[in-house]
Amino acid sequence: MRRNALSTSLLAAIATLSACGDDGTATTDSNQDTSTTTDASTTEPDPTTGVPTTTDPTTTTTTGTTDDTDTTPVTATETTTSTTDPTTDTTTDTTTDTTTDTTTTTTGPNNCGNGVLDDGEVCDGAELAGQDCAMQGFDGGTLACAADCSEFDVSQCVLATCGNGAIEGQEQCDGTELGGEDCVSQGMSGGELACTADSCVFDTSACFACGDNTIQGIEVCDGTDLGGADCLSEGFDSGTLGCAADCAALDTSMCNACGDGAIGGDEQCDGADLGGQTCASQGADFGTLGCNADCGFDLSGCLTAIDESEPNDDAMVAIGVNDFLLANAEGPFTANTFISAKIDPAGDDDFFAVQNPGPGYVELRLETFGAGGPGTCQTIDTVIDVRSATNQLLATDDESGINSCSLLTGFGLAAGETVYVRVIDWQDNGAIAGGYFLDIKLLPVVCGDGAVGPGETCDDGNVANGDGCSDVCLFEGATGEIEPNNTNAQADATGLVATGTETYTGSILPSADVDRYRFDLAAPQFMRFETFSKPNDCTGADMALRLFDNNNVAIIADTSNAGISLCSALVFPVPAGTFYAQVGEFDNSGLVPGYLFEAVTLGDNGMEAEPNEDIASASLNLDDSTDVFVFGDHALEADKDYYAINVPVAGSSLRLELFEGDRAVETCESNGIDSEITLFNAMGVQLSNDDDDGRGFCSMIDGTGNVPRDAGAHNLAAGTYYVEVRASDAVQNVPNAQFIYRLAATVRTP
Repeated sequence: MRRNALSTSLLAAIATLSACGDDGTATTDSNQDTSTTTDASTTEPDPTTGVPTTTDPTTTTTTGTTDDTDTTPVTATETTTSTTDPTTDTTTDTTTDTTTDTTTTTTGPNNCGNGVLDDGEVCDGAELAGQDCAMQGFDGGTLACAADCSEFDVSQCVLATCGNGAIEGQEQCDGTELGGEDCVSQGMSGGELACTADSCVFDTSACFACGDNTIQGIEVCDGTDLGGADCLSEGFDSGTLGCAADCAALDTSMCNACGDGAIGGDEQCDGADLGGQTCASQGADFGTLGCNADCGFDLSGCLTAIDESEPNDDAMVAIGVNDFLLANAEGPFTANTFISAKIDPAGDDDFFAVQNPGPGYVELRLETFGAGGPGTCQTIDTVIDVRSATNQLLATDDESGINSCSLLTGFGLAAGETVYVRVIDWQDNGAIAGGYFLDIKLLPVVCGDGAVGPGETCDDGNVANGDGCSDVCLFEGATGEIEPNNTNAQADATGLVATGTETYTGSILPSADVDRYRFDLAAPQFMRFETFSKPNDCTGADMALRLFDNNNVAIIADTSNAGISLCSALVFPVPAGTFYAQVGEFDNSGLVPGYLFEAVTLGDNGMEAEPNEDIASASLNLDDSTDVFVFGDHALEADKDYYAINVPVAGSSLRLELFEGDRAVETCESNGIDSEITLFNAMGVQLSNDDDDGRGFCSMIDGTGNVPRDAGAHNLAAGTYYVEVRASDAVQNVPNAQFIYRLAATVRTP
């Protein structure tokens, strides 16, 4: 059965009609006017609306011939109700006159939620004043009370017509028909208004009230409620995430995408975009402002100068005299410092103490500039010294910098060590009244950066162990030097004594440093002595190697870099007894942060087997051994001696060197031997040839190291190769073409 919800006024009218006479014609006599005033204050729900009414405490009933309403003003709502005379006259018209006189209603305190109907409440929780969905004009369902007790909640009531898509009767909506309403018209900020399926009242669950800091409905965010999102989760590097004003999207305008080349959010800079800022705008005097990986300013290229404090020497100005006074030296400076100073008058010396405050080595870098700052050096000529507390010269530089300015690098400072930097005009006889700048830098030494720094003996570009260079950048399997060891006596005092093959590590610091190592041989030996800057290679170092006897008399020296690159090497017959090997920088003026010194006793593989004048008849003495030698006799000028040598591992390289067979008869450095050697592959193709790369007129082929002296002997395929020994093609006299010799062979695997 289809029913429509009825209005409250219509329900009231029906109730009045039901009270009429039983003759079917309800006529009230106009001369009968009944007015009733009841002296009792009551609060009862209206039987049709369910809304409580307050009846005036005074009720008066009056019967008369005039249609009259008597209204009495009272504090509460005064209701005057007309009733019908109980005597019914079928010939008399009966008129019921009901007049409600309403004044201001005074309610008690708000007690909504206590389950009791109080003044002003339509309902309270389960207390519905006897009402149900049917009494509200619905067909069924469950009536409830609104949270504020001001009205009934009919959202669970059901209308039989709900769902036909047309708004009818009490329906607020039906299906998609919303009567032109939306979330905004319902007092919300936005969203999607819907209609309940059974009760046809508005469903606001998908509406939202943007601005209450709580995500609701279809809101993406709301004020401070970002749903757990931040700039990082949105693909940015940093910054502050916000919420759009309509709560429909996140606001990333204050997030930073560092690295996109454009300043955004709270970035100071981004890549080359510095926002017009410079070192000067950041309070520095010189330099180039940069931007770091976090889009903040990088001030490492900026320099701010401090003024020197005079006097910082002995205050006794003297031309050509070292004016050092420990107590007056300015400093100590324990970090990068840029100093503005003058040499004035002529003969003035400037001394600055520099200290390493860290737990490990640092590299000290010193450079002078002209009055124009970094990059300039006009009209001045400086000298930089590094000295100890006792005024010992440790390192010096004249003009390795710009023009005649000075630059000293690579000087190692141990943890806690203090040195004294002296700056003078060249020859200490002029003035630099216009001023100069001294740049002091303490550079950290980083193991694994591929560069051997102070305190490191190696750096192979990693921090792995087991590859010859340890995780702290010290050679593995080597014995560390013990300082001081500059002399035979000091070497003896260290207690380090080699009896044959041995490997040492050390450093040449300061520049005048030398390191001596003691050897005690029970019998004469043929040995290879060689220096490296890293295992089987040499980069950056410039080395010299010397041998001394027990009386400190020089035996032999390599100052011509016979090793790899600028490193040194000697293959030499040494006598039984005590001798000393000395390692130093080439001319004792530079620094070597770390080196490896290898002394190897060569194995004796016997004598050549004649005839061996070609590949087919080559002697097999060398075989696949390494660090061995074979004896040969080149008694005839036209003689050729061939030796087969096996390379067992692909990528290996060869070092082949000819040296004396009997040093008492003839030596390489006296040119008593004038030899030439050639390396062939198995097919007889020449790979490399040398005349005089060894000592004197002796020969050497060296294919070892990353940048080898002889590329033909480098990175060889596995297999058999052949070495030819003969007199030099440029031999000047027959005696030099007739010699006895030893051929040393070293195979270095990758």
